[in-house]
Amino acid sequence: MAEQNDKERALREKGQHYLTTGELAKALVEFKRLAEVDPDDLQVQVQIADLLRKVGREAESLIRYKYVLAEYVKKGFFLQAVAIGKLILTLDAQDEETLQVLKGLSARKDALLSQQEMQTTSIPLLFADLSAEEFDQILTRITSLYCDQGSLICKEGEEGASIFVISQGKVGIYKYTIKEKKEVLLNTLAAGDFFGEFSFFSRQRRSASAKALTDVSLLEITRDDFDEIQKVYPNITEVFFALYKKRVVDTILALSPPFNVLSPQDRKRLVERFSSHVVEADTVVIQEGALPSFLYLIKSGRAEVVVEKEGKEIIVGHLAAGDIFGEISLLLNRNHTASVRTVTRTELLKASKEEVEKILGSYKQIRDTLQQYTRERLEAVQDKVLSVQQGGKEWL
Repeated sequence: MAEQNDKERALREKGQHYLTTGELAKALVEFKRLAEVDPDDLQVQVQIADLLRKVGREAESLIRYKYVLAEYVKKGFFLQAVAIGKLILTLDAQDEETLQVLKGLSARKDALLSQQEMQTTSIPLLFADLSAEEFDQILTRITSLYCDQGSLICKEGEEGASIFVISQGKVGIYKYTIKEKKEVLLNTLAAGDFFGEFSFFSRQRRSASAKALTDVSLLEITRDDFDEIQKVYPNITEVFFALYKKRVVDTILALSPPFNVLSPQDRKRLVERFSSHVVEADTVVIQEGALPSFLYLIKSGRAEVVVEKEGKEIIVGHLAAGDIFGEISLLLNRNHTASVRTVTRTELLKASKEEVEKILGSYKQIRDTLQQYTRERLEAVQDKVLSVQQGGKEWL
């Protein structure tokens, strides 16, 4: 066994070396030898098919891909089967056999989502709650992408109109930090993970970059395709909204004082209380001096924070997707000290005061956190008002 492992390692390293140097024909020879030693390693079979395609032997690559597709279906590797099937159709859009296999995946979705996958990946969050018809529409529009090791998949700051699912390989999520003046690795994602959901749902620019740490196979769902699907199957909106709350809102709460003191279970309870509410531009969501009724989070759009001084309005802050507001007055049971008005058509998530108090009532430390947070925010507002009054700018 040790001798075979050493042989496999040597062949793999040699094949990777030839890939790095661009000697694809030589890499193909080594990976074929590796497949003879371990014929059950489907990733090696995919690597061979990729190399056959890259060296122009497309007919042979199709045969190899279709063999892998059949094995993935047989073994219940749902996500990998979808990715390989979509890849085959990019090479031969009329391949009837593959079209039938993918059609069968829709009908057998629940059975193919094996217990192991359910426990170890995020696949159920994306697909498990869709009906067979809804999933079939998603599957029809999903595209398969292949990214070489080291390539940039999406860049921080660019428009984000896609959500990606990893079917093979590893992806690094990077954030540029002004303090260190370089990109810092935030997270490493693997098969079954997805990314790009914040910009996809909020219609904002990418908040981080994604790079292929290895050769990577991805599935991509564009917002345009999603919008077309939901016209026919509006229930998909609810499924993806539930996903948004589980992934994005939970992360926002986990990073935002005072909610970062909540246990994961209580954060989940709070997330479930949020409902969606769309308002047009120039709508006053919170009125200065009024009693609080809701906790708000911006899903998409922009708003401004306004205070009134001497009969005139002063803009003291701006809010965008991912920002929470109304929490201080709500949790300290005080009248609002500023108004919040939408600048664009805005989708808000809101939870009632009663629901929030039920969940946060047992966290005594929240009040201390809020007292400090309130002082800092009031000082910032007062500084802004003084600056505007002295400079004569930003009067409405």
